[in-house]
Order: sequence, then C-alpha cells, then structure tokens
Amino acid sequence: MVGWAEDPELLATFRAEVEERVASLSAGLLQLETHPSPRQVVVGMFRDAHTVKGSARMLGLTGVLQVAHRCEDLLGAIRDERLPVRRDLIDLLLAACDGIGSAMPGLEDPVPDEHLTALADALDRAISGEEPVTVPVWSPVVVDEDDADADSRAFDDDRRAWATDSVRVATAKVYDLLDVVGEAELDARRVERATSDLDALAAEHNRLVRALRDAMPASGPSAEVGVALGSLVAVADQLTASSRDLRELVDDARGRLAVVRDGAMGLAMVPVRRVVAGLPRVVRDVAAASGKDVRLVLTGEDVELDKQVLDGVSDALKHLVVNAVDHGCESPADRLAVGKPTQATVTVAARAAGGTVVLDVSDDGAGVDEDALRATAIARGVLPADTTLSGSALLQVLFLPAFSTASEVTETSGRGVGLDVVRAAVESLGGTVDLRTTPGAGTTFTLTLPVTLGVLRCLIARVGGERYALPVPGIVESISLKDATVHMLAGNPVVVRHGATLPLLDLGAALGLTGERQARAAVVVRHGDRQVAWAVDRLDGELELVVKDLGPFLGRLPLVSGATIDGDGTVICLVDLRELSGESSPAAVMATAEPEQSEAAVRKPRVLVVEDSVGVRELERVILEGAGYEVITAVDGLDGAERLKGTPTDLVVSDVEMPGMDGFALTRTIRRTRGWEQVPVVIMTSRGSEDDQKAGLEAGASAYLLKTEFDQNQLVETVRRLVGR
Repeated sequence: MVGWAEDPELLATFRAEVEERVASLSAGLLQLETHPSPRQVVVGMFRDAHTVKGSARMLGLTGVLQVAHRCEDLLGAIRDERLPVRRDLIDLLLAACDGIGSAMPGLEDPVPDEHLTALADALDRAISGEEPVTVPVWSPVVVDEDDADADSRAFDDDRRAWATDSVRVATAKVYDLLDVVGEAELDARRVERATSDLDALAAEHNRLVRALRDAMPASGPSAEVGVALGSLVAVADQLTASSRDLRELVDDARGRLAVVRDGAMGLAMVPVRRVVAGLPRVVRDVAAASGKDVRLVLTGEDVELDKQVLDGVSDALKHLVVNAVDHGCESPADRLAVGKPTQATVTVAARAAGGTVVLDVSDDGAGVDEDALRATAIARGVLPADTTLSGSALLQVLFLPAFSTASEVTETSGRGVGLDVVRAAVESLGGTVDLRTTPGAGTTFTLTLPVTLGVLRCLIARVGGERYALPVPGIVESISLKDATVHMLAGNPVVVRHGATLPLLDLGAALGLTGERQARAAVVVRHGDRQVAWAVDRLDGELELVVKDLGPFLGRLPLVSGATIDGDGTVICLVDLRELSGESSPAAVMATAEPEQSEAAVRKPRVLVVEDSVGVRELERVILEGAGYEVITAVDGLDGAERLKGTPTDLVVSDVEMPGMDGFALTRTIRRTRGWEQVPVVIMTSRGSEDDQKAGLEAGASAYLLKTEFDQNQLVETVRRLVGR
C-alpha cells in the first residue's frame, strides 16, 4: 500500500491541512493577549492543535506530535484558567507553530529534531508553572554570499518541483457552486415549461387560422383579408420554429449544466485512501500496546467520496479499526490454542454500490460472545436480569451510549465512548451501520454512506396533495400495498415482509397532514435495530435533487431537513429520516390491502430481481409488484447465485455489470442449475452494443432490454409474455 510519505497527493493534502491549522493557531495567539474573552479564542485554537496532533500521528512525525500534544495541554491549561495569558507563553506557542511549520516533509532544510525536543521540553516547563519560560531559538544555516546565486537557482528548482497544476479550493465554494447550479437547472426547467406553453399557443394559433380560413366565403376572401391571413400563417410558422429553437437551446443548456454539476461534485470528491493511509500506523501502535500481532489489509482505496462525508466518517472508521484490534483480535497464544495463525487480520474494504459507498471493517477474531455481552448488559442495568435477548437485537446493546464491555480502562477502550459515537456520526451523514458476527470467526461492521451530500438521490412520495423526498440511502425497500399482506396486530396495522412483521405507520399523520388519503405503497425505513413501513399514497420514482436548507425565515421545521423546487414551481420537502425514527405516536394506517388470501389461492408469479444499484432495484421492484408479481431481490451477481439454492422463481431480471459475478455469468449459472434450467432470464442493462446483446443471448437470456430506453410498460409486457400471466 502507498502510504502518506510515498503518495504526493496525500503528502500535499497533509501539508496544506497542517499549514492551515498552524496559520489559524498563530492568528489566534496574536489575538489572545488583547481579546476580551480569551477562553472563547482558546477553544478554537485547541481544536487546531488537536487536528495537527492527529495528522502528525498518521504521518509518523514524532517530534511534531510531541510539540502539538504539549501545545494542546498548554492551551487546555489556559482555557481552564490554570495558567494566565502571559507574553512568554504566547511567544513559546508561536515558536512551537514556527517549529511545526518548519518540520513538514519535503522541505529542503527542515528544523532538526533537537529543536522540536527543546520546544517540547519548554512547553512541559511552562505547563508545570515555570515563569517566565525560556523560548528555544533555532537559526537556520547562514548561506555564504558567494553561493547566493547557486542557492537561488536551487530554490527555484525546488519551487518548480513542488509546483503542480492543481488549485486548492475551499469546500464551501464547491457547495456554493452546486447551489447555483441547482438554481440554474431550476431555471432551465422553467424555460422548458414555458416552451411547452409556447408550443400549446402555437398549436392554438394554427387551429384558429384554420377555423378562420374555413369560415371564409366560398368566393374567397378579399385581397386585404387574404394578405392578413397569409401573415397569420407566416407568424404561426415563425412561432413553431422559435419554439423548436428554444427547446433545442434548453436541451443544450441542461446538458451543459449537468456537466458543470458533475464537475462541481467531482471537485468535492476525494479518494478513501486519504483516510485509510494512516490506519497502518494506528493498527501497529494499538497491536503493540495490547501485545497482539495484527496485519491490516486495505482494499478499494481509490473509491471516491464527498469530502464532507469522508471527513465526517474518518473518526468513526478509525475507532472501528482500533476496536477491531483491541476487542476483536485475540492474542497470539489464544489464536494458537484454537488452531488459528498467530497473526490476526483486520480488513478495511471500500466499494461503490449505486449511489452509496460501503465501508466494511472486518476482523478474523473470536466474534462477539453473546453470553458475555448479555451478562455485562445485565450487570450494568441495561437489560433486565431475566432477559433472553439474542442475535441482532442483543448486538444493538453495543451501540448504547456509555456502554463498554472492557473490564478496565485503557488508552484505547473502557471509557464507554465508542460505537454510539460511530452510529451517530454515520447517521448524521444519512448513512447506516450494520453489525455481523460469527463466533470464532470474527466480526464485520458495515457502513453504508451517500456518495455526496451536494446532490441527493431521493425517492419521491406523494402524500395527499403534496410530494416529499425521501433519501434513498436510508431506505431499505419500497413495497406495493395492493397485494401485500396487511392485518391488525394488537390493534395496530402491520405488514408482513420476507417473513417478518413490520409496523405500518402513516407518513402523512407523522407530518401533520389532514384530509383523505388512500395508501397504495409503503417505504420501509430502518430505525436502528428495527424496520418500519411508512405508508404513502403513491411513489413517483427517483430524482437527483440539489437540496437547500429552509433558511432563517422558516427555520427548522419538524421532520423536514431541507427543500427543493420542481420545474413546475412546486416545493418538494426533504423528510429527515433520522428525526422520523423518533416520531413516537404517528396515527396508524387503515388497512388498504385486500383480505388475506387463503393458502389454497393461486400463487402469484415470483420474480427475482438481481441489480447492484439500489435505486434501479427498488424501481423495478415497485413496477413489478404494481403489476401483480411477488418480487424478491439480490444485491449483486453473487447474491443472485446464492438464491439458486432455493426454490426456483418464475423469472429472473438481471443487470450485467455487477461486482463478483456479472449478469452473463449469472445467466450461464442459471442454465446449469438443476430446476432453474427453463427459468426465463431478462437482461436489463445499459450496455447496448450488438456484441453485448449477442453475448447475453448466447449466455441463455430470454430477452435483452436497455436501461437507456427504459419503458416500464415494456418491462411488464416482457415479463408477462415470458411468464404467461
């Protein structure tokens, strides 16, 4: 793996960040002596020193780490008023900033380690109360005047070596640009709507001209009327031509705006390796402190995420890695005793999945001991003494605030600040956290995150007369209530899904809407360790939205985190799924499904949808369920192949480009699997070349449909033709 020191991009990022923080720290120090509220200034400076310390630890700059750590301690003493604001302390902290800035990798004449050690010692003396404290001074080597020209040339060469063709852009400017692009796209949609109105006016004009011509006497119009009529016809032609030209301009403008939007989003995207590059050092240090032998494996480092998302999850990712080494991995002796290699393995893997990025943190340790976890939870009063909680529900205890299974407090564990912070960080970004564990084999934490916060892929739900946007990353699935099994349980409606009973609640009631509504669909949302189905009138598909907050005039509205404006001028509010999870008393939905069919009733045809894009997968599910089919889904080709071990379905709809196993390989596997040989396979893909279509049909596909020409009626008709009903 390429680490910080070997990667020019990461090194440049590190230097830029440290330089920004040191500059901010220096500016704060210069304000500190005269500021009326020194404590307020110190709080921001404390964060700067903390960030520099963390970056130095990742790069392995021990001297910078020691100086930054002691700066943090000294600022903490000033913040807590254990030390006053003194001139000598300010001078010492400024000297420390200069020392840190002069110790960056890549400088021709960096400050020596001895000076950093002297600075750290002086900071220690200051913290212990020495007054006044002596500030260490470092003077770089004086250059002989005779060598000035040569050194000037060397300086120029060094400057050119560090020069790049890149420009550092503040993230806030990128998101401001995305906002402007969103406004421009809205304007383009409005012009497009006006163009449609112009088309209608031109058509009406033509109709009136024809009516006028038909009303003329048989002898024909007078010369003046004939000229006027000809002028009207010419104007009609001009209107039609102008409308056509305007529509072409709008189409071109929307295409260019899409390029600008994608480009702006690209400016905010950074590779995952920016965060994971420092993890080998973390694993090495934690393993050494705990007496373990642990190897770190990194995959998918080039997967890109929005900088805000990656920065927001970086601490959570680091904590999970520390947790995997400290809690998950066994000691060499314990591993040897159970027949494992003495060296444990922790794996951090990133992969793109539709509009999300999935980060897996896995270890091959002992897994979670449910009996020990249950006993600890009971001992700490989290669970009652007679609890029989197990499985996924029991594992959710690990995410409770202030809960820890460690028997003693160490530098890395036992403080009860852990997985609850991880979950909070991930959910604040609109993502989810899942935990899987196998006794004796290890544990995996899966973080599912949106690729970007600038543009959200949302499912549009209609509730009453309004439309609402629901972020796709927070949605498990969408279902049609037309053929779903809905019944009452303890006086409340529930829907049966995949053998599980889910509460069926009314999204309109939660949003405070009144009036008559008829729920025809539901959106299944995960709330912590449970899933809830929220009923809506209908689903209007998916859109990529540039969402804005509501501004200071409206402020924060209940259950609404932002809004966007559609092309017709209507406002679409973004529902906050995290806040929705805390809605405790929404009105129950009246059962809208048909009475539950008897077991003797004819079974609905079953369709297996294999698609790695969650948006496409859920869209196909909604369409097919709305057409009366029972739909089961697989998230990729390998997951689809696993489904071949069960009862054959009546038809398979599969994408082509999927991780692990593509659609062509899956189709060939279906044709070789006993019981599945005759199951029709519909390929649904964006790959439309003749070679691709030929490859699909040779693999055994029954039909080949293109996403670029997607028509839901064509999909349903193809399925009905192949299934026979």
